Amino acid sequence: MRVVLTEKHKTFARARCVEVVQASPDRVAPPCPLFQSCGGCVTQHLAYPAEVKAKVGQIESALRRIGKIENPVLRPALTGVDYGYRNRITVHNRAGRMGFLGTDGHTLIDVERCFLAADDVNAKLAHLRTRPRPRAHYSIRADEVRGEAFYQSNRPLGEALQKLVTEAVPVGIVSVLEGYAGTGFFTGPLSKRGVRVVAIELSVAAAPAFQREAPQAELLQARFEDAFEDGLGKLGVGPSFCLINPPRGGLSPDARRLLARALPFQGILYLSCDPPALARDLKALAPHWTPEWFQPIDLFPRTSHVECLTLLRPAALSPSHSPCSQSGG
Repeated sequence: MRVVLTEKHKTFARARCVEVVQASPDRVAPPCPLFQSCGGCVTQHLAYPAEVKAKVGQIESALRRIGKIENPVLRPALTGVDYGYRNRITVHNRAGRMGFLGTDGHTLIDVERCFLAADDVNAKLAHLRTRPRPRAHYSIRADEVRGEAFYQSNRPLGEALQKLVTEAVPVGIVSVLEGYAGTGFFTGPLSKRGVRVVAIELSVAAAPAFQREAPQAELLQARFEDAFEDGLGKLGVGPSFCLINPPRGGLSPDARRLLARALPFQGILYLSCDPPALARDLKALAPHWTPEWFQPIDLFPRTSHVECLTLLRPAALSPSHSPCSQSGG
């Protein structure tokens, strides 16, 4: 491959491909004619199994390099379809054009149809393009995505993700403290199972949806850091778990300090959408919590994003025979 260097920084550089000298066996023809000019996708030229393998490698690299975890146990990735999966997209509107920012981060690429969006979302995009309003941005959402609260955007994988996370809470757990609970996507199934859930969520917009999805659960509308001790006190007696699903930046320093200690939980489930942030947080929690396994989840095929579910156990329960060992440094 021949490339032209476009950016050079202290720790990394960026380049643009000008010629493929010898194609990899994993290289495929991108289905979208806008690929390489539109910034919405980055891996349409890669066979999907190879993309998944690369993303799992990113998770493992971050855990080893940043988290100092020598032998992370990675389960097979949870995957679904690689196109037509999104139930919402955000488009920009500028000078009569509507679409996504280009690979340069500035140019607006006019998009008639997004290959990642579901058919009904593309139908709404087509309608909007015929009657654009004078707004700079539009959030185009499927009918099931109501209001301004955060919803999981991969429609086909939604049920599988929900089942994966909730079934990772062992049978016999009486109560769960859930941080960053959102609209109750995981809270509802846990509550229906008979688990007492004390949920913490800051977003006002999420509250109505949460009450619909998990009316049996108790919702504390606050920052996770501010309501953690209160939530802990509301769990009552019996075996408990903690479930956290923080935003892309991971846990705040205050949240890490709250969790980096001996707590009454039998385990912590951490659903992350950024491997480096996950690795950083796990390193901070390492004195008290040991990762048992990691489950990669590809919720955003054809993009650079990948999720990972981690089960943490109290370090005191498995000081020497944990499947994941941590190194110093």
